[in-house]
Amino acid sequence: MIQNLTGDKYITMGSAENRVAKVKWYKLKIKLNSLAKAARLGLRLLKISVSNPQRLSHVLGSALAASDEVVDSSCDVLRLPQVQLNDLLPEAGDPWTIKLDLFPRSYASISLLETLGLLLLLKRAKAGNVFEFGTYKGISITQFALNLPFESRIFTLDLPEGTNETQLDLTDADDARIAQQDGKGSLVPQDLRPRITFIKQDSACLDVSTYSGKMDFIFVDGAHNYDYVKNDSDKGWQMLRRGGIMAWHDCRHQDPDVVRFLLESPYKPSLLLGTSVAFAQKP
Repeated sequence: MIQNLTGDKYITMGSAENRVAKVKWYKLKIKLNSLAKAARLGLRLLKISVSNPQRLSHVLGSALAASDEVVDSSCDVLRLPQVQLNDLLPEAGDPWTIKLDLFPRSYASISLLETLGLLLLLKRAKAGNVFEFGTYKGISITQFALNLPFESRIFTLDLPEGTNETQLDLTDADDARIAQQDGKGSLVPQDLRPRITFIKQDSACLDVSTYSGKMDFIFVDGAHNYDYVKNDSDKGWQMLRRGGIMAWHDCRHQDPDVVRFLLESPYKPSLLLGTSVAFAQKP
């Protein structure tokens, strides 16, 4: 069975020849559709350049931004299945209650929409035990703690203060700068801190045997180079129970190693529309 981008399904014939022919026709149809769109766009650009030339830069900028997401097929985020935020809501039963702490704007943190998406995933996982890779200032772990039962086990890991050396190479300049910063976890409210275990350690050196199969929800938001994303994801998956959910931040073309790993991984992640959050449920 073949499924197109809009979800329409085409039932194949019995013979191998018919199946091959249908696949070829499907690919040709996509190409013809793309050519038709290119022709329409070209005509509209000509029209805009004459009738509203000051908006030409806006249209071209939008097209260039969209092309950035797909120009490298190895980190084409659109290859991931996409899920809408509403799809995470329960189909029946009592309404979910979500609590939020609204922090001042903070660099390298989750957005409000991403916060909501992560908390819906937390609820879907019926989470009690949570592990986060990448504490930074502590905004995301604060949101998790606010929405977890009091008896929950909550862990967040980050490098020790002022770290200059790591087990794996930090190839991203922002990651290297953040690694050396002080104040990791500094925004976590004082009343929540006793409920959270702060682990100051390089995740590449983390022994996960004591956590194996015990976590309900894992959040991967540490270093963004391929080796660390793989390290944190593989260890997180080992820590996750069956039916638990793992989420990744910064699944976007600006962080190609995150996308590249997720596309190559065996975890079959999906992308939460409108965010840079990807997630997968352990079977």
